Amino acid sequence: MKFPVGAALALSFVLGFGCASPERAQPSGPGSGDAGAARPALPDAPTPTAEAPVAKRPAYTLVFLKTGPADGQVVGQERQTAFQGHMQNIGALAEARRLVVAGPFGKARHDATLRGLFVMNTGDRALATEWASTDPTSKLGMFVLEYHDFDTDAPLAAALERDLAREAAAKAGGATPNPMENMRGYVLLTAEHGDVARRELAPLMAQGRVFLLADLEAGRAVAWLDAQNLAQAEEAFGEVLARVGAHTLDEWFGSAELSRLHGH
Repeated sequence: MKFPVGAALALSFVLGFGCASPERAQPSGPGSGDAGAARPALPDAPTPTAEAPVAKRPAYTLVFLKTGPADGQVVGQERQTAFQGHMQNIGALAEARRLVVAGPFGKARHDATLRGLFVMNTGDRALATEWASTDPTSKLGMFVLEYHDFDTDAPLAAALERDLAREAAAKAGGATPNPMENMRGYVLLTAEHGDVARRELAPLMAQGRVFLLADLEAGRAVAWLDAQNLAQAEEAFGEVLARVGAHTLDEWFGSAELSRLHGH
């Protein structure tokens, strides 16, 4: 099933130690006790133990929307109503600053079940699940949600604010915002070896050719490349992709604000 054109909306959317050992009592001088009497020993101070380091929580949660078991069973007006609710819910989550990125995958993708993605504005998996699960299409089984850690210092919240400000200005001027007006295509690179991807892609980020680089779980990484489709990505990044090692490439659509994350 093709993701509705309207779903192309991409509302662009973080140990104390120390234990002083008590000193043993010292005699205060003559008369402090019998010369031959042994002083009672104080108990040894407990050996300081370091607390287990607390794992760093990722900045965001990535949610893949995949084709669900009931996708082909929801048809006609019910399907239309479900997708209208899907889009309205995206808008509500963005207005509440709970969702910072949303958008559909294109035709060329490594997994045919991939339909879209969300980036939730929390690294708390339980909270991200609570927010993302409000999606009406997922409640109907049209989509299933797959969650991943998504850690990046990219200013996604600032990009979201620019999108919301543009939409508010359009409404204030009496216009109906058209999400297609501020959209563009990207190619998402998912690399199995995140450390290698970071090393190879860091110079391209400085050049504005890679818009975002994020860590996933299990040592993987994902990057959003400045390419509209796979052909462009392979032509522009072919040598780097060969050095990155095992990876997948997917066409995806999102807000143009994501191409301005670092001011390029």
